[in-house]
Amino acid sequence: MNKRVTRLYPLPSGEYSLQGLYLEQALHAPGCPDKPFVYSNFITSLDGRIAIASKDRATHLVPTAITNPRDWRLYQELAGQADLLITSGRFFRQLKIDEAQDVLPVSTHANYADIRDWRSRHGLPPQPDIAILSRSLAIPLESLEAYRDRRILVVTGSAADPRRIDQLTAAGIDVLFAGSGTGATGDELVAKLADQGYRSLYTIAGPDVLHTLLEAGVLDRLYLTITHQLLAGDDYDTLTRGSLLAPALGMQLRSLYLDTHAPDGASQWFSVFETRRA
Repeated sequence: MNKRVTRLYPLPSGEYSLQGLYLEQALHAPGCPDKPFVYSNFITSLDGRIAIASKDRATHLVPTAITNPRDWRLYQELAGQADLLITSGRFFRQLKIDEAQDVLPVSTHANYADIRDWRSRHGLPPQPDIAILSRSLAIPLESLEAYRDRRILVVTGSAADPRRIDQLTAAGIDVLFAGSGTGATGDELVAKLADQGYRSLYTIAGPDVLHTLLEAGVLDRLYLTITHQLLAGDDYDTLTRGSLLAPALGMQLRSLYLDTHAPDGASQWFSVFETRRA
């Protein structure tokens, strides 16, 4: 894991250690009481596939061809700087049927001990809390048990099913309302989480949640790993979906690194984008 990456932007270029590449950005710091810092992360193939269908699965999966431990290292570094992870009910439904990609970070593996130490040095608890965005509130309660060592919030709309709300609250899950419909809106979501004292929000959900954030203009930074592979296929997910963003949301490149050591038979870019308002 000590093989280095090449910075292509901003200039001057140079060689940098992969370990600590994102951790040094201290993403817990930019947020303030009335506006948490919101960031997201994806890995995609060169032709834009973040997840694909498989005949032996009920849900889409991240293509095994693009997954690699070097990207996973940076994924963990981003999680290590978060007060709160934003995910979806879909993750916990996948977890119930053993189709989730992995457990929620921060990993307890020895390889990530430096990340856990970083959290401790910066006064953060061992694990970030979890916010689950859900319209249906169809969240298997048994899938939450492994995460009872931290606070779990469910965020939905005020018109969500009251019976499911009662089931969640009876199980000790805090439910926040961040919209007048059945689901949360991005601006109200961030405002409600700010009210709870969170300052760094790491979104690790899929294209629907990303669209919610983009539509509301609350995403501050996008971390995007692009593997230099072409997958094709007809049934897949890309970064986002939903109603057209009009006007288009402009993003500015903050940094770009070339990694020639993964995935097998290819290379990859580690790119970081910021919204223009950021």
